[in-house]
Amino acid sequence: MHYKIIQILLLCFIILNCSKTEDKTIQLSQEFLVDSLKATNTSFEEWFSKVDDQISVDDDYYFEKDIYQIVDNVYVAIGYGLANSILIVGDGSNIVIDVTESDVLAAEIRERFEEISDQPIEAIFYTHSHVDHWRGAFPFVDENTEVYAHETFKKGFYDQNNLLKPILTERGMKQFGFFLPKELQRGHGLGFTLDFDFEQPPVVYPTVLLEGKKNILTIAGVTLEVVHSPGETDDQIIIYYKDKEIVFSGDNYYMRFPNLYTIRGTSYRDTYKWYKSVDEMRAYNPTYLVSSHGPFLSNKKEVQDRLTIYRDAIQYVHDYAIRGANKGKTPDELVEEFEYPKFFKENFDLREQYGKVSWSIRNVYNGYLGFFDGKAVNLEPLSTKVRSKNIFKIIGSKDNLLTLINEALENKEFQWAAELCQIGAINFPNDNEIKNLYSLSLEELSKEETNPIARNYYLSEAYEINEQIIPDLTFNLTEDQIRQIPIETIFEAMPPRLNPVKANNKFITVGFNMSDTGEKFGIIIRNNIAEIVDYIPENAEIIVTVETSTWKGLIMGITDAKSAITSGKLSVSGNYLKFIQFSTMFEKD
Repeated sequence: MHYKIIQILLLCFIILNCSKTEDKTIQLSQEFLVDSLKATNTSFEEWFSKVDDQISVDDDYYFEKDIYQIVDNVYVAIGYGLANSILIVGDGSNIVIDVTESDVLAAEIRERFEEISDQPIEAIFYTHSHVDHWRGAFPFVDENTEVYAHETFKKGFYDQNNLLKPILTERGMKQFGFFLPKELQRGHGLGFTLDFDFEQPPVVYPTVLLEGKKNILTIAGVTLEVVHSPGETDDQIIIYYKDKEIVFSGDNYYMRFPNLYTIRGTSYRDTYKWYKSVDEMRAYNPTYLVSSHGPFLSNKKEVQDRLTIYRDAIQYVHDYAIRGANKGKTPDELVEEFEYPKFFKENFDLREQYGKVSWSIRNVYNGYLGFFDGKAVNLEPLSTKVRSKNIFKIIGSKDNLLTLINEALENKEFQWAAELCQIGAINFPNDNEIKNLYSLSLEELSKEETNPIARNYYLSEAYEINEQIIPDLTFNLTEDQIRQIPIETIFEAMPPRLNPVKANNKFITVGFNMSDTGEKFGIIIRNNIAEIVDYIPENAEIIVTVETSTWKGLIMGITDAKSAITSGKLSVSGNYLKFIQFSTMFEKD
């Protein structure tokens, strides 16, 4: 037995160090790991459990940061950022799939790619609208580069980067443990790296939005089948490179239980569509499966087996939630009664190191049936604030509450302790003792948590409660950085920013002439809302003539209105005082 352990640890050493050879790229895949483990009669799970004491949360997920060769003309940069970046060397020019979250990382990757091929980049593909797949694009863009995404990218980009940017940023930073002290940052389930800062790189918006289910494109002599394949996002694409038998899966497959719901917040991730999208990848029967996160797979049987397990797990959760819902089960009951089937426990790809089954069950229920669990008492439930004040009346006093919290902590009932602390925080918002106990309860929950992003969230909130960290979520933007964001996206983001108190009893119509593009828009303030139209409203009281970049800057708070007017980039005709009043009705991020 000791000899076998030595074999395993030696194998670990070889795998983690083989990228330190003199080769500029590494020809290493999951097949190598599989064959090596078979040679020692060792399972994935056994190997990782043996070396677990020597590695951190996510060492088992990534090969060492490097450029890995898949076939003669396809390479993948792994371990640089949260997402991988993929190079296809074509005839006279190259193709890149996904570009990481950072222009700094992307520049480093491009430099490595150019060691392989210094041809210009003819095409970039964004597999979907999450920032780790498009934000680093700028260093990859050459003079004639086209940037491809699916037409549904437009809504995904708008939702995440305009409509819901403040809350998704706040919760996303907690999920990834971004503001935690360095000594507490132990990864996020998809590795260690998140190279993100609040200095926004230039936004490179897609130049080509592909329509429909399937598009076959030939670029630089490379024919790719691009398929709209909703899964982790509605705008997800998978790409099939038939000549090399490669499927590029985007985020519809990675070696983790899939994030069927993400705690930073998301629109419904349709689990039915997701496992059907995995079936689309299976139907190609590829030799290689290249994910946008983590290692790639090679070997037809290995790819088929793992994709089958993956889709079966997603369908199992989907069907379990539907069966239970049809029997009148509530989401709480469904989560409480869930029993893991044997195949969940036996498969490496289903470890809950990114997604969680409990979150996924709730997501399926809510996706089909909405917030209401079918119990009449929950039609109009008490708010957390009112419920906490009522429960505190039953508890009787602050001393009694503190006794209950400490008893819960002593009994290792950390969730109950945290819920009691929440009651205390609502009734005594400035009480430091309660804050410290609340923080302690969440820290204890983080120690029990095996899911990295849940751990990060517990710890981040714990450290915020007692002010050990104070996140600064302010983005630094310039007009150049946002130049490529479509102007209609900027207008569409304005209605939720309207302050309804300032708009109370107001009726204002404003028309906009975009002086550099000729586009026209209108905003109508009435009934405490702002309606956006793509024309100048009839009898508009105010007409604004403005350059698109200037208006973007004004809305996003990076351009001064006074200087825009004095420079002639913005002019107002009609009721000027009413325009000033109109301008103050909208809040900045």
